[in-house]
Amino acid sequence: MKHAPLSTAPPTTQAPHGIEHNSEQPAEKFKPFGLRAKWLHFANQRELRRLAKLHGRIKRRQCSLDDLVAERQKIMNRSIRRMRRDSGKN
Repeated sequence: MKHAPLSTAPPTTQAPHGIEHNSEQPAEKFKPFGLRAKWLHFANQRELRRLAKLHGRIKRRQCSLDDLVAERQKIMNRSIRRMRRDSGKN
């Protein structure tokens, strides 16, 4: 009796065994959380973890806000074009 495979994904999409992520990434200089504040050096580990979480949330919300503003800009530009066509301007 044949058993059904445990995975529904075709074998070509599954990662082959033995290939793992290379954890040795090149060291890059970066600003922690995008800040260059002197007070950041005095934050303890708990505060740094909280700052990292907050920084991620802020970045995601900023991206969402940027998308909304871009959509508003497109609508505004289309409306302005319609308004100009209606008034006979080119």
